[in-house]
Amino acid sequence: MKRMLIVDDEVNMQKVLSILFRREGYEVLTASNGAEALKILRKESSIDLLLSDLKMPVMDGIELLKQLKSSKIRIPVILITAYGSITEAVDAMKLGAVDFITKPFNKEDLKNIVHRTVWGNKGIKSGRAENTRNDEGVIYSSSSMAKILETVRKIAPSNLSILLTGESGTGKGIIAQAIHNYAFPGTGSRSPFVSINCPALPDTLLESELFGYRKGAFTGAENDFTGKISMANGGTLFLDEIGELSLNVQSKLLKLLEEGVYSPLGSTVEYKADIRIISATNQSIPDMITEKRFREDLYYRINSVILEIPPLRDRKEDIKPLTVFFIRRFSSENRKKIDTISKDGIDLLSCQTWPGNIRELRNTVHRAVVLSGSNELSVEDFPDFVNSPWKLTALHSDSLAGKERELILNTLNKNSWNISASARVLDMSRGSLRHRITKYNLHPG
Repeated sequence: MKRMLIVDDEVNMQKVLSILFRREGYEVLTASNGAEALKILRKESSIDLLLSDLKMPVMDGIELLKQLKSSKIRIPVILITAYGSITEAVDAMKLGAVDFITKPFNKEDLKNIVHRTVWGNKGIKSGRAENTRNDEGVIYSSSSMAKILETVRKIAPSNLSILLTGESGTGKGIIAQAIHNYAFPGTGSRSPFVSINCPALPDTLLESELFGYRKGAFTGAENDFTGKISMANGGTLFLDEIGELSLNVQSKLLKLLEEGVYSPLGSTVEYKADIRIISATNQSIPDMITEKRFREDLYYRINSVILEIPPLRDRKEDIKPLTVFFIRRFSSENRKKIDTISKDGIDLLSCQTWPGNIRELRNTVHRAVVLSGSNELSVEDFPDFVNSPWKLTALHSDSLAGKERELILNTLNKNSWNISASARVLDMSRGSLRHRITKYNLHPG
């Protein structure tokens, strides 16, 4: 794992840059000025890059460069400044800086400069597939995700309610966080992003968790409780799997959306809430409306904009950058030194169908990193895919499709075409199973 030292006297800038590059898989150290940076560099010999502000108290960026040169500390230095000028840039380059960027900077430009400096042109080892992007934590190369992120950037500043649809594990929660970050640029710590996983709580507990309650509202309510809606005031409330809400909770949520007010359990007082609601579901809400399990009026309040997040099998260009991101992340967490994957390894992962989507890919890479004894992942680190006949390689795609079709049809017949039961047996989501039923034109009988 590559390590970088960020030097800036502004604490907020330190935090922003640290978050930005930790998401990119770097281990990040920080210092408030050049003097502190020198102390760290004299103790730490394995730092790969220095990213420093130019104007700082005690010791500025130019002086830091001079000290590095006189101390014979060899490390690539990139300078950032709000007071950039041609003269300063030339001076910095003469003293050994490899690059120079001015504030306000474009995050993608800065990331590209850092990656190029640290990794050079080492292809996949750099984790930068062609056209790879990392927009507020959403990592992708595919054109389908590029279109979604383009829409995200356009709608984020509005107050429109957004519904994210797609199979489980496609990254709807990360998209929701990206929408929030674009809506509140630079103020994320002051504008709350609050999420609630609706299926994780029973109905009665979900209602109190969402709206809060007053002391004595029910048995065990010994104190007032501030609900998620109050916590999200002034920011974003993300309702993951909104289709799991009961009709009772749906009616209260509708009032919040229409009137901007709500009442905690056990209270007759109405409170105002200034929040943006983002919802997500892996179910068909129109089907639920037909089955009388979801309010039609609520549906039209939460779907001002609908973004359908495609499954990973339909955007396989994203497998490569996601894999490298997870390798870096889990290598750091497990104190490993794995920073690459062989071409055969990537080819193997790219030909899988990933019924569990990004979540399944993440868990697969995590296990491979933990169990690997090498500094490079390879085909041998993914034994499940190598040994499983219906998940095998693309070299036998025709026979693979036939085996998959046969396996799915047999499982459906054994479970009397119960989609949920069959999906559990096959270890895939209901959405993935329905996709394959349509793909293979399967019918009972």
